[in-house]
Amino acid sequence: MIPPPFDYVRASSIDEAVKALSEDPNAKVLAGGQSLIPLLKLRAVAPSKLVDIGRLKELRYVRQAGDGLAIGALATHAELERWSGPCGVLPEAARQIGDPQIRSVGTIGGSLAHADPAADWPAVVLALDAVVKARGPSGVREIPAEEFFQGPYSTALQQGEIVVEISIPRCPPKASYVKIARAYNDFAIAGVAAAVWVKDGAVEDVRLAATGVGLKPVRLKKAEEAVRGRKISGDLLTEVAEAASKEVEPVSDVRASAEYRRAMAGVAARRAVRRALGL
Repeated sequence: MIPPPFDYVRASSIDEAVKALSEDPNAKVLAGGQSLIPLLKLRAVAPSKLVDIGRLKELRYVRQAGDGLAIGALATHAELERWSGPCGVLPEAARQIGDPQIRSVGTIGGSLAHADPAADWPAVVLALDAVVKARGPSGVREIPAEEFFQGPYSTALQQGEIVVEISIPRCPPKASYVKIARAYNDFAIAGVAAAVWVKDGAVEDVRLAATGVGLKPVRLKKAEEAVRGRKISGDLLTEVAEAASKEVEPVSDVRASAEYRRAMAGVAARRAVRRALGL
C-alpha cells in the first residue's frame, strides 16, 4: 500500500521537533518507524506532517542513575537487549519483541508513545514504576507510567510533546517478564512483568503489570496483595495466578478470545513471579 501524502521534517534538535509538532495538531513523531510506518501503509493514520527525530543522538542512551536507570527515548530494543547492567528484566523483555530487524530500529520511546495495548514495554515500565519524561513547549513534564497509558493507542502526551526519557527510580533485585503469544515474535495474548523484593524468605514488596489483557496495560494490584508479605511457596504462585486471572478485563480479537486471555494472564503471572524468584 502507498501511504497518504504528508509533509516531512527532519528535526536537528529537540527544540526544533517540539516547534514543528506544536505548529501542527495533525503532525506525528517518527522515531524507529516500526509502528507508524505499517499504519501509514495501511492508511490507518493520515498525519499532515511527520517530524523525524531519529537522528537526535542525545536521546539515544542507557545509563545508571542512582539506584535506577535513565533510558533515552531513542534507545532501540536491540540496545536494551544488549544491556548488561541492573534491571535485567530489560534485556529479557527486549529479546521477546519482534525480530532482529524490528529490534535494531524500533525504540522504547516510540513503543510507549504508540501505546499498543498488547505491546511489551508498557507492562515492564509499569512494573518498574517508571516515569516518562516528555518535552513540550512548556518544558519537561514527568508523567508516572500509571498515568501515561490512557487507552488503546492513547497516552497522556499533549500537543507538541515528545517522549525524551524513561526514568526507572530503582531497579528491583529480582524481576522477570513472561509473554504468551501465538508465535515467538507476535504481540502478547498475555504478558506479565514482575518486580520482586525478598527479605527473610518472604516477599517484602512486589509490583506486577500485565499487557494484552485489556484496553491498556494494567497493574495487577490484587495479585500483588495476594503475595506481599507472604512466605515463598507453591501455594503462593497458585494464588498469584488466580488473583491475576480474576482482576483483568480482556477483550476478544483475532488473536484470542477474552476467556483464553484471562486464563493466560494467570499463567503468565505465575511464571513471571516464579522466574523472578528463581524457583
